[in-house]
Amino acid sequence: MATIYSVKIHYGPCNTFYCSTHKPGRLTGLRDRLQTMGYRVQLIPEKFENYCMIEMCGHEVFRCNLKNLMYNTPFYMDPVCLRAVEAVQEARIKLMRARIHLWVTTLSRKAHFANEKLQLKNHWPEKLNLPSLAPLSTCLDCCGICSTKEK
Repeated sequence: MATIYSVKIHYGPCNTFYCSTHKPGRLTGLRDRLQTMGYRVQLIPEKFENYCMIEMCGHEVFRCNLKNLMYNTPFYMDPVCLRAVEAVQEARIKLMRARIHLWVTTLSRKAHFANEKLQLKNHWPEKLNLPSLAPLSTCLDCCGICSTKEK
């Protein structure tokens, strides 16, 4: 299970100066800021050119062009990095709210259905009185179903 304080940054090769290679140096400000905030950061190289995507708990939180991030600069000097950090913080808050909501609803369902007085009432009709119906042998003799199938 992925924790809320775990961030995966997928990045592709950066195409600059007619050279296409992976440059994790463009992510140093973002990585350092998230690590100082207490996040566990994984840098995952991809094959898509100029691609940068931040993922939390399997959900995409932020996406940008890798060229828009500044190379080896602190986070406060890079406006795109500031927006990425803000997006990660907002996603953490939303994921915490969703987790708490899910926990409360499952707890209330268990507490509601555990109490017999509060259980849902069964509105199905009572069992049918089967002995009052005719036996199968009289139906077969009357309608002749078996005789038509045998012929």
